[in-house]
Amino acid sequence: MRLLKAILLSMVILTLLVFPIEKNALSQPISEVVLVGQGIMVPSSGIAMLSSNADEGTQYTVRVFDPEEGRAILERNVTGSFRGRVKLAHSGPYYFSVQTMTPVTMAVRVISRYPSVTTLNIRYGVGGISALLLSVILLLEGRRR
Repeated sequence: MRLLKAILLSMVILTLLVFPIEKNALSQPISEVVLVGQGIMVPSSGIAMLSSNADEGTQYTVRVFDPEEGRAILERNVTGSFRGRVKLAHSGPYYFSVQTMTPVTMAVRVISRYPSVTTLNIRYGVGGISALLLSVILLLEGRRR
């Protein structure tokens, strides 16, 4: 019984400790430079700020593709420079590409990062059930004495 109480108590404590650690980690922005077309891994949901520069009159296409949903979440024909933002709905890979014959560099910066709803549901579920089981065990132990 002591082992079960120790496991449940550690799960409750770890659930509570993860929130400030995660808040600190998510406050750091992610920055990448996309050259021709490459994927970047985004560890959490958030807002991606896109910025690309090219010579005046250069036409190109900026595209952000989500392989999990199988669709482009942004596809825009651009002339010259471009600034925009796109919402990244989940963690995982996203492919940012610049399609052109001339050199264009696109900078990607992910800001306003937050954990996905699924991650939060799992975390709250595990912490809540652990706390509930621990309280039931302690209550039953107290009644026996």
